[in-house]
Amino acid sequence: MPHESVMARHSANLTEETRPEGRRLVARREAFLAAAKEVFQEKGFAAATLDDVIARSGGSRQTLYTLFGGKQGLFEAIVSDCCSTVFEALADEELTARPPEEVLEEVGVRFLSAVTSPKGLSLFRLVVSEAPRIPEIAPQFWALGPSRTRALLTAYFDRQVERGVLKLPDSGAAAGYFVDMLPGTVRLQCLLGLREPPTPDEIRQIVRGAVAQFLRGCLVDQGSRATPVMQAEPLNRIPQPVTRR
Repeated sequence: MPHESVMARHSANLTEETRPEGRRLVARREAFLAAAKEVFQEKGFAAATLDDVIARSGGSRQTLYTLFGGKQGLFEAIVSDCCSTVFEALADEELTARPPEEVLEEVGVRFLSAVTSPKGLSLFRLVVSEAPRIPEIAPQFWALGPSRTRALLTAYFDRQVERGVLKLPDSGAAAGYFVDMLPGTVRLQCLLGLREPPTPDEIRQIVRGAVAQFLRGCLVDQGSRATPVMQAEPLNRIPQPVTRR
């Protein structure tokens, strides 16, 4: 089922959430999603069933189908919720007038916070482990998450090039370069269990360093606009393994 129709279903079902029945649907939706995350993580997407989710969350199969349309819709809603922290309150029109340093830091902090959070790491592990068995899961994840971040930045870069603020031969490629600068070593270490997710201060420091390095290559007026490189702690060292209790 195309993800657009699933998202439209969610919107239609939750638009009147201030009403008692709407609030109940919101609560039921959250219960279904919380149970689905646990079941998918424990059993994998392929082996998980709707009965598993319902047994853990309560509610009815009819309500689940009304809200999500099935297991595929549950997965899409989980991805969408995880990505909401990146895109919430970021309107394209509002971004245009803001300087690159400010926009890139805000988007970067949101993005790095999302992908290194416990639920972001769990989702990434799920997609990587299930993609060989369920080929459609990877493009859906890409469309709902990573592709949206790149599209947002590509559109912003295009407008800044038109305004004469940035000089970029390919805004799409530049968006990919910047996004890929952010998670790098720190997310890999988190995925391997070598460290805990970074703190908000660590995230902001990493992002500011990435923004400074990125803008040095594309600002028209580098001398007056470039941000000094932050002296961040080296991230290529191997930290002590995290003790699991």
